Amino acid sequence: MSLNSLKRASDIEISSQLTGNVNIDTPHKVNIDALKLKMIKQEKKDNFKNKAIVVLLFFGLGVLGYFVSI
Repeated sequence: MSLNSLKRASDIEISSQLTGNVNIDTPHKVNIDALKLKMIKQEKKDNFKNKAIVVLLFFGLGVLGYFVSI
């Protein structure tokens, strides 16, 4: 029984170190706010990439059209 409590205590210390300032009582709990924040950051990054691709595509077509019209 003491081995299980030691193992659990080490898991709690490791999980709290990974999450930063957030204290987690058990390793089985999930911080929903942290997951939402990660998801929002990933969506912003994907949206930026998509916008950059579209802008570069239109710019490339404009440059191509300019040279073809000359």
